[in-house]
Amino acid sequence: MSLIQHLFSSNTFLRSLLIGVALLLLSACTNTEDFANPLDPENLRTAGAPDGLTLFAGDKQVRVTWNDTGQVGVKGYRIYRRSTGGTDTEFTLVGSVDAPANEFIDTQNLENDRIDTSGRLLAYEYRVAYVDTNGVETPDPTNPPTENEEPRRIWKTALATPSVPPPAPTVTLGDPTDLTVKLFWDGYEFPRDFSIFRVYAAPDPGDDKPLRFKLIAEPKRDKLYYFDHDFESDGIRKVYRIAGVDEFGAEAITIVTAAAPNLPPAPPKNVRVRYLPRSLFNTKYDAAISWTPNTEPDLAGYQLYTRDAAGNLLPRPAVGRKDRNFTIIGEDPILVGQSLEFKKYYITAFDDTPGPDGRRDESALVEAKP
Repeated sequence: MSLIQHLFSSNTFLRSLLIGVALLLLSACTNTEDFANPLDPENLRTAGAPDGLTLFAGDKQVRVTWNDTGQVGVKGYRIYRRSTGGTDTEFTLVGSVDAPANEFIDTQNLENDRIDTSGRLLAYEYRVAYVDTNGVETPDPTNPPTENEEPRRIWKTALATPSVPPPAPTVTLGDPTDLTVKLFWDGYEFPRDFSIFRVYAAPDPGDDKPLRFKLIAEPKRDKLYYFDHDFESDGIRKVYRIAGVDEFGAEAITIVTAAAPNLPPAPPKNVRVRYLPRSLFNTKYDAAISWTPNTEPDLAGYQLYTRDAAGNLLPRPAVGRKDRNFTIIGEDPILVGQSLEFKKYYITAFDDTPGPDGRRDESALVEAKP
């Protein structure tokens, strides 16, 4: 008899334990519940509530934000609040928004710097639910998940204490640079309890559609500017929130709308030309032109040029954005004075957005060096 057979025959408890472990492992392997979906009511981490709940306090207000997943079946969101002190200790509905909005600013009967009788700072606690296209709310506020559940699901909450924030920055835009928006707030007057700056950005959808802000930077107090390089094309508009934040997390926000300026890309660098003779019996040659490629995401291609004997600039082939060399075959030299000379060649880079005049937006002209 093997050792395992002996244990099974002599120890009923051990036999039951091993069977239980096997069943547990089998259940774990065959469980198809999708706990990776934060909006799944059975998700142990979220109980189906939208993920990424974050609060930002202000003067008698709290800005509530969360992650909007963009799922088609989500119709809107509902925001609940309770107080850590006073009479409103149960969660009650304080507002709702339609998807795809992912924030709500609560200004209903909020007090700044609330303190209990022992001197402890009191806070407001928030949680968020979503409503699907059938009107079903998740998590169910009438039957929320509890700590006694097994397995335990968690409907995440967050706390904030409103207070008078520091001054809002006065924001100006810097000089236009291709695919860049420059934000400055020089001369900011720092209060004693100042902590940090925050920069939020949201694509400007127009047509009064809801904005979806994202925190993109937290500059320190000695950095009174932020450059946003996250643009794929000219003319893209964004709405910015630039906030001064105190030690309690209270924000004062300035809102600025700006667009990536409609400017051409930078000119190509390291432009070279090699003159390659084609035959010993005639004067024709090939012009092998090379350059260091540009890195702008909106780059569309390169335009080659040459000059004739009268000095007129003549367009030659346009090449693609991935090209870094091109050979013009069978060129004739030009007569300069009493001698034949190779032509001079030039190149520009152009992007995928027309310039303000409606013509192709080209960089400065660069001469190819022999």
